[in-house]
Amino acid sequence: MGEHELRDEALAAAAAWVWTPYDAIVASSDDVTVAVHEGKGTVQRAYGDDPARLVTQALRLTGVNGGDAVVFSVHPATVPADLGDELTRRGSEIVGEHDISAYDLSGGLPELAVPADVTVERVDTPEQLAEAYAVASAAFGQPLPSPEFADAEAAELATQVAAGPDRTVFRYLARIDGRPVGSAGLTVDGGVAKLWGGGVLADARGRGAYRALLAVRLAQAAALGARFALVKARIGTSSPILRRAGFVAYGREVQHQLPVRRASAEHYRSLPHKILGSGAVFFDEAGRVLIVEPSYKDHWEIPGGVVERNEPPLAGAHREVLEELGLDRALGRLLVVDWSPPRGRRTIDLMAFVFDGGVLTEADVAAIRLQPEELRGYRFCRVDDEVNETAGLLPPILTKRVAAAVRARAAGATVYLESGDPIDGTVTPSQG
Repeated sequence: MGEHELRDEALAAAAAWVWTPYDAIVASSDDVTVAVHEGKGTVQRAYGDDPARLVTQALRLTGVNGGDAVVFSVHPATVPADLGDELTRRGSEIVGEHDISAYDLSGGLPELAVPADVTVERVDTPEQLAEAYAVASAAFGQPLPSPEFADAEAAELATQVAAGPDRTVFRYLARIDGRPVGSAGLTVDGGVAKLWGGGVLADARGRGAYRALLAVRLAQAAALGARFALVKARIGTSSPILRRAGFVAYGREVQHQLPVRRASAEHYRSLPHKILGSGAVFFDEAGRVLIVEPSYKDHWEIPGGVVERNEPPLAGAHREVLEELGLDRALGRLLVVDWSPPRGRRTIDLMAFVFDGGVLTEADVAAIRLQPEELRGYRFCRVDDEVNETAGLLPPILTKRVAAAVRARAAGATVYLESGDPIDGTVTPSQG
């Protein structure tokens, strides 16, 4: 296999390599899939060319399924290529870096000089699996799996053992003087030998256990006809060993973590018994709708906010537009009234008013001054009967609400909605 061919295949295989814990909650939108496990949502699929949309959807899916943070893995084959830049812009924390390393098995196996006092056994029983869990937990500083997780993996192990020569998933346990000190896994998938979970107890490192686990996995992979071995290697531990064994690092996978930002239940309890929200839809000269990106939420909005005590909704929308965008404009007629029931941490219902903000000229757009404590960006989106570019950025109800406002403006009507959906008999002609 040529060097460039191996690099391309290794990066593609690494990009497609995902793992779903048995007890994870898997949630999907059209563009994104996340697996929520132990409070974190790991992005397993993200297709599209708009990184802001992908990140927003991943945060929303994680939050509604009980997660507090979302993790994206970014690598040289990531699409879109600027996803890492978007995550950095949002203030992500780097929580892991791995070398994407591969070894061409067509050239034979490396000489790893495994010490004679290190033995490796294949994990075929629940008892061995429990020993492997204990080693991995101590080596990586992670909790032991739940009983439900362990039972599910034990059942999968029994299925693999019963497969005999067709077995594709292996786990190994390394011992020194009979004591379990290391564990590692192997999955052979479509000619690619994926090496995973290699860890050694801290007090046993440097004695050849990792090399022994590597040797047995490479030998098994070669016996099953794998073309190359692939591993996402930890930068400071396994990566140097793998390089000495002949692996080549073709790129780096960086794990970005973002917190899920949600208003607290205490915040909602401090609001009026029925919340009144008021905002406006503005259009550029091409007819696209203006949406804004709050700095304290994971989704986008239209300009507007909560109406204050004894404040009319129209005045509230005007005030919010002035505060958020720096635009002192008279707003047009009411386009939409939308009732939204309690949901999530918001334990009371919401009445939302949407007014016609009119067309912003190029000079108006140039005059926009974002309120830095509230907003970090804005964009214009096409919204018509064929396309709604706000989808995936705005919450689903607000996406429908904006589309209804655009239709109402074109029809000269005012529309009453419930949860973003029109209710029969509520469209009235404009009174001017």
